[in-house]
Amino acid sequence: MQIDAETRENIQNFIKSLTNEDSKKIHDFLSEILDDKEFHEAIAKRGDDGQAKKPFSLRVLAMDTTSCLSLYVLCRVTKPAIFVECGVASGMSSSYILRALNRNKFGKLYSIDVPWHTVTHNWKAAPAEDLVPRPQEKISGWLIPDNLRDRWDLTVGRSSDKLPALLKQLGPIDIFFHDSEHTYDNMVWEFTTVWPALKPGGRLLAHNVDKHSAFADFEQKVGGVSFKLAGRNNDNILVVTGGKIKPS
Repeated sequence: MQIDAETRENIQNFIKSLTNEDSKKIHDFLSEILDDKEFHEAIAKRGDDGQAKKPFSLRVLAMDTTSCLSLYVLCRVTKPAIFVECGVASGMSSSYILRALNRNKFGKLYSIDVPWHTVTHNWKAAPAEDLVPRPQEKISGWLIPDNLRDRWDLTVGRSSDKLPALLKQLGPIDIFFHDSEHTYDNMVWEFTTVWPALKPGGRLLAHNVDKHSAFADFEQKVGGVSFKLAGRNNDNILVVTGGKIKPS
């Protein structure tokens, strides 16, 4: 995989801000995933619809590459034992997280998701009229390679129903990533629900924090410093990922 120099620098600065890790180590981990031909070929193979075009969930909903790479590097640097994410869709971001845990030989990803095609238009995005899901696309995380699934636990349902019980089951967590329903109320609810469950020094990340003021309002409420990373999705739309460290 190729990225331009500006994107590489932005990712490295974002991870540096969230971890204060050695710049060379961050650079090396980023190069590691960019050079991971086996991983990217596996993703491409699962995303091939046999008609030389990407399936609908990759065209419309796929995570931006910048955020995916950052999630990988963050996991390689911090080596989390417990990573929780709300929102899976095809499983693009989940795949990068799981590839990092696989290389760490440590940690587990716990995901909560409702298959996006089954819910209303305000959940992530409305499908285009000419896009028809394939059978496998009706399953959350269908894109995740088989060899990475042993460190993955999926709970099907809305975060508002499933997240409190999952956090109670897991105890303190290392990293949380929001990429579920991007309404103001849902984002604020997830942030405030997860924050007490984060370990001291844990990280809270959220996709699409540029949609409204939920992340900024939460940041102001709990204090401290937050960091942001801009990227573009498959539709070339600018999206911003926010990251925050819980004080030790």
